[in-house]
Parts: sequence; structure tokens; C-alpha cells
Amino acid sequence: MRQTMKILTLISVLLLIGCDFSTQTRYKYSEVGQIQVVNFGTVVALRDIDIIAETTLAGGILGAGGGAVGGAEIGSGTGSIAAAGVGIVVGALVGSALEQAIRNRGGVEYTVVLENGKTLTVAQNVSPQDTIHHVGDRVMVQINGNYQRVLPANALPTKIKKPKGITFEDD
Repeated sequence: MRQTMKILTLISVLLLIGCDFSTQTRYKYSEVGQIQVVNFGTVVALRDIDIIAETTLAGGILGAGGGAVGGAEIGSGTGSIAAAGVGIVVGALVGSALEQAIRNRGGVEYTVVLENGKTLTVAQNVSPQDTIHHVGDRVMVQINGNYQRVLPANALPTKIKKPKGITFEDD
């Protein structure tokens, strides 16, 4: 039974750690191949934020399973069944709390003034590969309806020629 507990604990930790989130450099599979509208702007403020993750039921379910196995190890007969029941409840609570703690993370909130004069804020997940923007940085805000990103744009040109092969005709 102890071997089973160890395996359940390892699986639960791996499942919870594997819960990825979108960032500047990380896209969910559903975002790939989707059109992203881009608006250029300037960062006028930023601040660190705490992102409280939504829990799946995985932590609670895995915790309940581990609690049941651990509780069943205590006593014998009806005592073992009662201990397993308590183990399920305690394991579910601990598993849920552990999942929440693992999935919570830090982020940054950017306030950006767009070229059209509109001001917006974007709360953004941050990964180690991401660029942290500063006040005055030229950025592009990528909007797709599900997740908005503030991406670096300082190195992008501010003026380009009309694409080749495209001509416009008057009616």
C-alpha cells in the first residue's frame, strides 16, 4: 500500500506541475493558427500582481484517492473503513489546497496607451523567457478574445512600404 501511496503522490505532483498557462512565449494548442489582432502602443505603467489560479478537480480527486489508501492502512475492519472515509475527506482538502498553491503564480499588469489614444490594462502571466517591459517601451498588444499579450515592439519598424504585388484601383 505504501508503494501505491508513493505512486499516487508522484502522479498528482506531475499532473499539477504540468498545468501550463499562456505567456508571451507560450501558446495553448487552441491558439495556434488563430488570427491575432495587433495594436501598437506605449507602456505607461506596470505593477507586479498575484494570479490566483482556478483549480481543476485533479488535486482533490488525487488527494482523496491517496487519503483513502492511507486511511485504509489504519486499523482493521470497520475501523479501517472509517479511517479510509476520513482519509478521503482530509486527502481531498489537502489535495485541493496543494493544487491551488502550485498553480498560483506571479504576473504583471501593464497599462498601455494605444496609437488610437485608448488606454487599456492587461494582466499577464510571466515565464522566465518573457521580456518584462518598462515605462516608455513600445509594445504591441495582441488580442484574440481568449488571452491578450503585451509583446515587445521596440525593434519593429515604425514605417514600412506597401507590400509588393498589391495595387489599389479606384472604382
